[in-house]
Amino acid sequence: FLYRHSVTIDNVMSEVEILDTARCETSNCLFSHIRWGEAFVVVYSVTSKHSFQEAKALLKQIAELRLPSYSTALLLGNKRDLDQAREVQVDEGQQLSLAHGCQFYEVSAAESPAGAALAFQGLLREARSVQLLRALPIWRKLGVQSVSRVFGTIFRKNTTKDRKKRPSLSI
Repeated sequence: FLYRHSVTIDNVMSEVEILDTARCETSNCLFSHIRWGEAFVVVYSVTSKHSFQEAKALLKQIAELRLPSYSTALLLGNKRDLDQAREVQVDEGQQLSLAHGCQFYEVSAAESPAGAALAFQGLLREARSVQLLRALPIWRKLGVQSVSRVFGTIFRKNTTKDRKKRPSLSI
């Protein structure tokens, strides 16, 4: 299913097309959609280790088919409210998101849509930044990365543990 939606984030209106690939049974179907997409939300249930393994495989496929610097992804653990049936720990989701350089959130869509909305907004902000960066001439891109590296060195510890961390949030 393809959903079209207008969304305003940070006072900027964006037209968003959301393609639900849950019914994609073949790898060819997913392949064409991964090539088409600019941002990806990979959802798994915290109550299903199998769905987590499928999410892991999908993130790997996205990384193989897309250059990470030209797309953005969000790993979204759902059913956070069903803690007694949890099969996937928060740490596992965080580690997977670190391995793929993507955002990570755990939410309960049943309790409140606010968590999923917040995660989606974060993904759209990052996708917008990636899109703007892609539009810059190559000499500007190099300058932005160099300045960013200098600021990173000055303002935070220079350990690999600190460098790898990506924002994650349980809502």
